Amino acid sequence: MRYKLYIDAFFLLNFFMDTLLLFLIRKILNCTATPLRIVLGGAFGAGMACLVTVLPGVPSWLKLLAGYGCISISMIKISFPGLHMRMVLRAAISLYGLAFFLGGVLEALSMQVPFFRKYGMGLMAVCMTGAASYGVFAFFYDRWRRSRQCCVLPVKVVWKDRAVTMQALVDTGNSLYEPISHKPVSIVEKKAMETVFGQERPGLFRAVPFHSIGKAHGILDGYELSELIIFGDSEIIKIERPMVGLFDGTLSAGAAYQMILHPALTERQEEGL
Repeated sequence: MRYKLYIDAFFLLNFFMDTLLLFLIRKILNCTATPLRIVLGGAFGAGMACLVTVLPGVPSWLKLLAGYGCISISMIKISFPGLHMRMVLRAAISLYGLAFFLGGVLEALSMQVPFFRKYGMGLMAVCMTGAASYGVFAFFYDRWRRSRQCCVLPVKVVWKDRAVTMQALVDTGNSLYEPISHKPVSIVEKKAMETVFGQERPGLFRAVPFHSIGKAHGILDGYELSELIIFGDSEIIKIERPMVGLFDGTLSAGAAYQMILHPALTERQEEGL
């Protein structure tokens, strides 16, 4: 059986869907990629999909490997050039998951809606479904992220045989990573750590660059602690050798919290406690 492929429609469909998925990845990663870079990433993905499809004599398994491997990762690197490899892999997994979700929505509509079941889904219908799916996903994801941004949890900071308990804000806007080990960095008030450190300091010191509103560039003194224990609503999360950056000031005007947790730490499930 032979099929007729309209390469222009095939390119436009892939370009639209790839661009939508990359915009969703930007929202999930909470990064600052420009729309132009995302459009370029979508155009690259669509162009390579067309090239791989029309090349003669290429085995189907090789096309599948190229689509889900090299092309997807290249799309992410073009759209988000500043990501280190761990974040690229996280973005790739998110891309595959979102593509699977969108494919399931399209399959359900094509099978359940009588009109689509009889006449099929054209380019316009697919694009409108993708845009609607983007809007629904973005709406619920933003609500979920806002609920997490307001979360304040008790934590125990441990260094050697000393420990102190304080309140910590789970902030999805904290994207600090230590530049050498790429460990996530939580921010803690220097005064709150006086009980733990005293006149000493941990042996492993790192300068952690950051930027914020009102301060384009800055450096935090970063130290590796022995342990950080996060007391969640339904679980206890234990982080070995966490990295913290000391902030010389007050993080909360009302002293509601003394630490800003990196959101990646709350995603690690505690196993030993």
